[in-house]
Amino acid sequence: MTRLDLWAEIIPGVSAAGFRIGQHLSSIPDLREPILTIDQREERKKKEKGLESIGLDKALSDSDGWIFQKISSDSEKLDGHKVFYYKDRVVLLHFNANDILFVIFVFEGYQGKFFDKFEIGSKVSDLSEYVELEYDSGDEMHYPCESSHVKGIAFYGAEESLEDNPEQKIMGFCVHNWSLQV
Repeated sequence: MTRLDLWAEIIPGVSAAGFRIGQHLSSIPDLREPILTIDQREERKKKEKGLESIGLDKALSDSDGWIFQKISSDSEKLDGHKVFYYKDRVVLLHFNANDILFVIFVFEGYQGKFFDKFEIGSKVSDLSEYVELEYDSGDEMHYPCESSHVKGIAFYGAEESLEDNPEQKIMGFCVHNWSLQV
């Protein structure tokens, strides 16, 4: 898997959108020539000097391809990470400083399914038939409970617990292996 596939199955901890967790950036030809590159450190310097910087939200809303953002952070855990956005955040690929893919986000416009049943727009509460969920207010996502057989996936909904909003829809999926983050 090295090409974008907006219909690809969502496999927890393994793959989505045609990409595999643990894959090296160099193995993905589509990402070699993004239509725009944004370096956070350079953009901060421009703002400090009163110069116009590239607005990521605006760039993404106008995009019809891949945009690359180089992360600059005081956090050693995040500094040097790379994020690739497809169109207006339909797919986000997050690579660690060693260029290893550890998170795949998919949002509106993605057509692939999880368990061959759940897709963008499905009710988050319907997942409870297959997996017990816990809401993480820090990440603002629903994760399978620690005891679950399902690992490596999270579900983005209405940024509140199911108890507070039982009718919320799945707005995004997060396929991940957090141990590869650093």
